[in-house]
Amino acid sequence: SLPGCAAIPAPYRERGRMAYATGKRIVEMAYEDLRPSQILTRAAFLNAIVAIAAIGGSTNAQPHLTAMARHAGVELTSHDWKHGYDIPLLVNMQPAGKYLGERFHRAGGVPAVLWELLEAGKIDGGVLTVTGRSLAENVAGRASVDREVITPYAAPLLAQAGFLVLTGNLFDSAI
Repeated sequence: SLPGCAAIPAPYRERGRMAYATGKRIVEMAYEDLRPSQILTRAAFLNAIVAIAAIGGSTNAQPHLTAMARHAGVELTSHDWKHGYDIPLLVNMQPAGKYLGERFHRAGGVPAVLWELLEAGKIDGGVLTVTGRSLAENVAGRASVDREVITPYAAPLLAQAGFLVLTGNLFDSAI
């Protein structure tokens, strides 16, 4: 999806505009020969793991992200989730946090979180995105405008928000 799409609340008219822009961009990508295989790389999936930890994402993300990687021909296992283990929690949003998703969107949403992670050197800003530009180019200058909802990397809500990968004699792994 296009940058800024993920957190737009359903009733906002921005959602319709984003859907239109997404459809338009998909057609442009076809003319540019920009393929999913160029975007869905191992580095991009590792970035996603780090971002999921920073936003306080669900353990349900792991099987879905793994399935997406498998369909893209990228090897990603539950053990790769260690890349996000030491990532701090940057987003104070319900259900575990204080603020609603609407305020997260207004604070800058996922691009603001990615900007924090990029500035801290925790994600690969060189990965290609659907815009045809790098992740770093997409989030340049997108710092949060609401530090109660999206905290600075240096002052997180929790120092380690990532998922712990467990293994044992009864299972290969658990998140």
